[in-house]
Amino acid sequence: MKLFSSDRYTKPGKGVDKNAKPKPGFIRFFIVLANKFNKLAGINFINFLFGIPAFVIVALLFGGAVALYDVFDQSVNLSEMIAVQGSIQSEFYFRMMMLVAMFLTCIPIFAFGPAYAGFTYILKSFYKEEPVFLWHDFRTKARTNRSLALKTMIFNFVCGTMIIFAFVAYMVIANPNNPRYAGSVPFVILFYIALVDIFFLVLLIMMNLFMYPMMVTFNLSFKQMLRNTFVLCMIRWLPALGIIILDLILIGVPILLLPTQNYIVFVFGLIIYAWFLPAFIGLINMFFVYPIFKKFLIDNPNADKSEKLEEEEEPAIEEKKPAGRFENGMWISYEDENPPEDTAKGETEDANQSVADTLNTKEETGD
Repeated sequence: MKLFSSDRYTKPGKGVDKNAKPKPGFIRFFIVLANKFNKLAGINFINFLFGIPAFVIVALLFGGAVALYDVFDQSVNLSEMIAVQGSIQSEFYFRMMMLVAMFLTCIPIFAFGPAYAGFTYILKSFYKEEPVFLWHDFRTKARTNRSLALKTMIFNFVCGTMIIFAFVAYMVIANPNNPRYAGSVPFVILFYIALVDIFFLVLLIMMNLFMYPMMVTFNLSFKQMLRNTFVLCMIRWLPALGIIILDLILIGVPILLLPTQNYIVFVFGLIIYAWFLPAFIGLINMFFVYPIFKKFLIDNPNADKSEKLEEEEEPAIEEKKPAGRFENGMWISYEDENPPEDTAKGETEDANQSVADTLNTKEETGD
């Protein structure tokens, strides 16, 4: 039958041109997205299961920050406004809580460190188009990067919590309608405090673009990782700021535009978060971060000097040769059989010298 005798499965394909130019990153992103769509959904769901505690923590922190503001700001009673179901304040509160929780766990300032390290390694493999086994590689990289990931998680949690409550304190003091603190701090000082708070928040978000990808790419300590991420943030602060804004838009659009009747926005938001959103945001960030690593850390000739020096300083390992051999039950040493040239020459010269001394002595004695 022609159906089974066709050579469609046996003849070679056109192959890949070895001189073909690499595709731009923008095009490669959509190629990887199409080819790895199912695996992206799979690793996203694994990350979602491990990220549920972090999502709940951010929601509780947001609620605690609003409650703390309500306690110290006597000009408005937020608790009563939010409690009114269907009010504008209640709707805005829940939308903002969802937006903040999704954004801070996708970046990720709040995340379970080892699990997010494994999640980031999978995304890096997708970017490099390397073969990957989702659960095995996720579990392996989560375990091997456990120590550094836990330090990063604690650092992010402490800094993120401090920045959130610093903004709450600023809003309480800066509110001109608050009778307790209005006018107590000059406007110039409030302006500089706001700049400092915004700077540290943006810096923390930028550093988290680089932290976990750097963790699964290079072998380095926590201090080295912080220093390298800070330097890269200063070098690429403008593109990094653009990526942050893009991430915020992609997360915020479905949350802020969908209607809230029957809590559709919350159900839809949780569905896209559990199904695809963190992996999609992480892949965008990986396409931004890894070329920077390649330019400044991988392909940078200055980064290889230490490795070259170590190679040059390593002493050459001499091959050990046998000292002799057994022949007819007797041990014959190679040194006795083939003495070194210098030693043999020296022994010959000593023998000749001794013979000459003997002849001279005989001539003197007249023997």
